[in-house]
Amino acid sequence: MPQAAPKTKTLVRNIGHLVTMDADRRVLRGAWLLAEDGFIRSLGTGAAPRIRGAGGEVEVVDARGGIVLPGMINTHHHMFQNLARAFGPVSNLPLLPWLAGHMPLWRNFTPDDLHVATQVACAELLLSGCTMTSDHHYLFPRDGSDRMLDAGFEAAAALGIRYVGCRGSVNIPSDIMPEWSCQDTDTILADCQRLFDTHHRSGPGAMSHVAFAPCTVFGCSGDLYRETARLARSLKVRLHTHCGETIPENADALKMLGARPFAYMSKLGWEGDDVWLAHGIHFNDREVGHLTRTRTGIAHCPCSNMRLGSGVCRVNDLRSGGSPVSLGVDGSASNDSGHMLNEARLALLLTRVVHGAGAMTPEQALEMATLEGARNLGRSADLGSLEPGKCADLAVFPAEDLFSNGADDVVHGLVLCHPRNAETVLVHGKVRVRDGQPTGVELPKLLERHRRTARRFHDRLRRAK
Repeated sequence: MPQAAPKTKTLVRNIGHLVTMDADRRVLRGAWLLAEDGFIRSLGTGAAPRIRGAGGEVEVVDARGGIVLPGMINTHHHMFQNLARAFGPVSNLPLLPWLAGHMPLWRNFTPDDLHVATQVACAELLLSGCTMTSDHHYLFPRDGSDRMLDAGFEAAAALGIRYVGCRGSVNIPSDIMPEWSCQDTDTILADCQRLFDTHHRSGPGAMSHVAFAPCTVFGCSGDLYRETARLARSLKVRLHTHCGETIPENADALKMLGARPFAYMSKLGWEGDDVWLAHGIHFNDREVGHLTRTRTGIAHCPCSNMRLGSGVCRVNDLRSGGSPVSLGVDGSASNDSGHMLNEARLALLLTRVVHGAGAMTPEQALEMATLEGARNLGRSADLGSLEPGKCADLAVFPAEDLFSNGADDVVHGLVLCHPRNAETVLVHGKVRVRDGQPTGVELPKLLERHRRTARRFHDRLRRAK
């Protein structure tokens, strides 16, 4: 009989506040958590258990009285846009001119460029307490596009973050999306299948998933939406797209397509609990009812929505009706940085601006960052809360810092005060951030490479004008 492999154990001790996000929303004081082979075995309060290694690895993490959250889940991003942060020519424009203004940057974009942008994006997300992220990548210039999104999967794996590569697509050229950015439907669907075969993993603890993600109803034909949904459901993968982001989007869709965007997409199969839509700001009452009946999800991107002046998502109406509303940092060209704790804070503040101080609590903001993210990415069974049997994905934050010093309720202070970085982050029981630094990359070298790459794009565009 072959011997069983020794177990890998991780003990997190000296936890000041363990925010479980379980069904009772318990916050345990003076707590500990024990993981084996990436999954939570037990947790509790008082003296931490003694653990012995039986030939396997044993890792002991001292939380030093800090706050432990379930790893947060980012459900909308365009990681390539890290290379266009605070891009001056478009920094004061709304969505459509903003998009048109920076599209020329990407004409010569390569998989190597995506690799460095993705590593920076994943590093900043990890440092903000995020352990799983999606990336909606729809940029496929001719050269190197056949292996473009593979670079994203490889970059994320090196950092040790869970990654959902959303295979974006555009097949209709326009004033915003030039011909070089478009592919035909057969090419798109073939690459969706290839990425699924190469990178999609299933089962509890999976580190990489694929989702299929046409960009927008103005850049994608009805046939592309329909056939993408058909392929996704045959493979049991999830569907993602932009919808309801601006007022002009609704008006233009009525003129061009004869229906508002969500009504148009729903007839093509784009509704249900395997679909989540980015932004979802400008829905009317009928559409909100349709979304909630079908449990179609929304990725709420408060910082990006404010940055571009797009509007305010009807978060409470959607959540109260049963639709999961998660959080997304969106591209770092429309947000300028990707910090999930900041996104939770802004979600709370923006909802209160519209509906009053009692409209959202810090706990509800954290639910969106954890539990609702797991729902939208199809991972409720193993992610989103800290409970025995679930993945040991967690972030340890200092109980206070300069900007939260003296806070009465330190868990509320984590959301209400200035966002802070995590000191330690575990993904599947492995330390991926230690002492405030990512473990999978030499950050100064990465940032210098990223800086040089961004300048190359900026300088090339300026020379062309």
